[in-house]
Amino acid sequence: MGIETELNLSPTPGVASRRLKHPLLADRFSAVAELPPGLSPHPEAAGKLPCGHRVRLDESLQPVKALPIETNGGMTAVAGFRTIALACLTHLQSNEQGLCESDNPEFVHQARVAIRRLRSAIRVWKPSLPQEFVASFDPLWQALARQLGETRNWDVFLAETLPSILLAFPEGDEIIRLSQYARKRCVINREAARVALKSVDYSRLLLEFAAAVLALPEGKARRLEAFAPRCLDKRAAQVGQLAAEAAGGDAPARHRLRVAYKRLRYALEFFAPLFPGDSLRNYHQSASGLQELLGRLNDLAVAGELTAEALPGSQGEALCCWLAGQTERLLPELEALLGDFHLQAAPWRTQ
Repeated sequence: MGIETELNLSPTPGVASRRLKHPLLADRFSAVAELPPGLSPHPEAAGKLPCGHRVRLDESLQPVKALPIETNGGMTAVAGFRTIALACLTHLQSNEQGLCESDNPEFVHQARVAIRRLRSAIRVWKPSLPQEFVASFDPLWQALARQLGETRNWDVFLAETLPSILLAFPEGDEIIRLSQYARKRCVINREAARVALKSVDYSRLLLEFAAAVLALPEGKARRLEAFAPRCLDKRAAQVGQLAAEAAGGDAPARHRLRVAYKRLRYALEFFAPLFPGDSLRNYHQSASGLQELLGRLNDLAVAGELTAEALPGSQGEALCCWLAGQTERLLPELEALLGDFHLQAAPWRTQ
């Protein structure tokens, strides 16, 4: 079971733990607001083994990816959002302990993916959600995503980009300085991410957001099968517009296109049970391949920024030029994948 059915509250040492169970969960969350400053119970992902049990069972922490979400066309739109939002919280919390106890960068990545999926869901459902709900919670999730994003950027640079740079530039004092700077920033940002996930603010965000999600009004009770196609049409149109801009554009234009593809892909995953068949699989694979290439291009753009930070002025000029050259080599592949994607039939229009 995940957070959507049961929460194990682990307060500050010395305070007895409590268990809150759905459907009475929302009512009892009001007690959180009455806790004194500096004290907040923290919900744990259900099924997490205590450290001693993991050792006895010879198990190690493993990153957890997002699982398929069981939506169906008969759900109301708000019920669909509730199911997806709580699944995203479970995904996030399943990687909390690994992020705090392990240096495996995949834990940071999966936690960040969980928040991105959650924020994408908030955007998809924004017209159906109370304005105060979106205004209250989206900026908080955005701030946490930004914190984890800094950590992820340096993880990717150290693990994936720097080895290629070292092959191209095997010697030089600037390479040594760059490597040392990257390792230092990885340590600093990872510790900052751990502090964020151990904070009272984060615990309250989890609790208050879950309570607010459970308390969402049904509104007009529009069914998901009518809600989904309009949402997907909107995201596909955004992708089409940004693809035209990115074809001959710069790194920021490609980044905007990448974000739009991610939002489209996440929405497809949210609504996948509504559109079974080969058309969805082919469309999703094409979007995923394009997003992967856009991700590689974005990593190169970020690597240029991080290199300039580590080696300001003329020190990193040669490295930045090399990174720019790697980007140019990928652009023809991007054009081909864009063309292939636009030939795919939208599965929500073929049912």
